[in-house]
Amino acid sequence: MNIVFVTRSMLSGGAERIIAELTKYMVKKSIECKIITLDKEKVFYHLPEQVEIHAIGEMSPNRYLDKWIRYKELRRYVKQLKPDLVLSLPEDIGIFVIPALLGTKIPVVVSERNNPWDMPWKKGTRLMRRLFYPFASGFIFQTEQAASFFSTRVRKRGIVLPNPLDLERVGKPWEGARRKEIVGAGRLEQQKNFPLLIKAFARFYESHPDYSLCIYGEGSLREELNNLAMSLLPPETYHLPGRTTELLEHMRGAAMFVLSSDYEGMPNVVIEAMAMGMPVISTDCPSGGSAFLIDNEKNGLLVPVGDEVALSKAMDRVAQSNEFAVEIGKNAQQIKHKLDSEVVAEKWREYLHAVSKR
Repeated sequence: MNIVFVTRSMLSGGAERIIAELTKYMVKKSIECKIITLDKEKVFYHLPEQVEIHAIGEMSPNRYLDKWIRYKELRRYVKQLKPDLVLSLPEDIGIFVIPALLGTKIPVVVSERNNPWDMPWKKGTRLMRRLFYPFASGFIFQTEQAASFFSTRVRKRGIVLPNPLDLERVGKPWEGARRKEIVGAGRLEQQKNFPLLIKAFARFYESHPDYSLCIYGEGSLREELNNLAMSLLPPETYHLPGRTTELLEHMRGAAMFVLSSDYEGMPNVVIEAMAMGMPVISTDCPSGGSAFLIDNEKNGLLVPVGDEVALSKAMDRVAQSNEFAVEIGKNAQQIKHKLDSEVVAEKWREYLHAVSKR
C-alpha cells in the first residue's frame, strides 16, 4: 500500500503526533508513506528517514487565492504520486482535501480529531463539511460520541479508532517523591481554557503555597494568560515556558497533570501522562475522549467543564492524599496495554487497506 498523509504542518500537535506514530508503524510494514503539508514549518516530530515530506507553503499574499493555489498544488502532487489512498487530518484540512481531489479516483479518508459540534468553528467550513463529506471514501473517529454527530451515510463508511501510544516515547514511570508542580500543556487558544486552570490553581494555591503551575505551549492567548496569572499569583509560582520537544521529560516527576479544555477529541497528552503514571485530572469534555480514558476516581479524576471550584477541589484531593495520588497514577499506567501502538496502528492499517480496496 502507498499512502499519502495530508496535514497543515508537522510542527506540533495531536494530529501531527499521530502521523509520526503511524508512519513509523507503516514503514515497518513495508508501506510507502509520504507527507504533504500545506504550510512550510520545521518538523517537530521524529519521522522515519524513508518518509518524504513535500511542504507547499505560501503561494500568494491574497489569503483566499493562496488557499486555492495551495490545494491546486496538492492535487497536482497527489496525482503525480498516484497513492492507493490519501489520509487527511485534522478535519479542517480534510474538508478541503476532498473537493481538491474530486475526479482523481484516489480514495480520501478524513480523520476527525476534535469535537464536531464545535469544530470547525467557521460557518463556511462547516457548510463545506456537509457538502463534501459524502464524497469521502472513509472516516476515522476518535470516539463513539464524535461519530454520533454525523449522518448514517457517513457513519457507515467510518470507524472509531483511538490514538496509538508510543511506549518508547513515554519511557519508564517516575519513581519516588514528586515535585510540587502542576502541569498543563497545549495550544494557548480558547479551546484549551487555560484561564480556568489558572483561576483554579489560584484557589488551590491559597492552601498549598508550596506548589507551582507550569503550562507548556504557544498560541495567540499567551499575553492574556500571562496577565491573568500575574493578577492572581506571585510571579515565582507560575511559568509559561512555551513549546518544547522534551515535554514528557519536563512533565515527568510533577505532582499531577491537568487538562482544562472545553472540548477535545482524544487528547494525546492525557494518554501520555497516564502512561507515565502521573495523577491526571481532566474536564469531562465533549466529544468523550477523556471519559474514554479515565475511569473517574480509579485511574484519574474527571470534573465538569468550566467548573473552577470542582477543578480546584480535585487538585486539592490529589495533593492532600499521597496514597490516592499513587493509586490513580499506578492504575493509569494500564492505558499502555489499551492503546499499545502496535495493536492500535495495525487497526488503522487494516481499515485503510480495506478502504483502498473498495
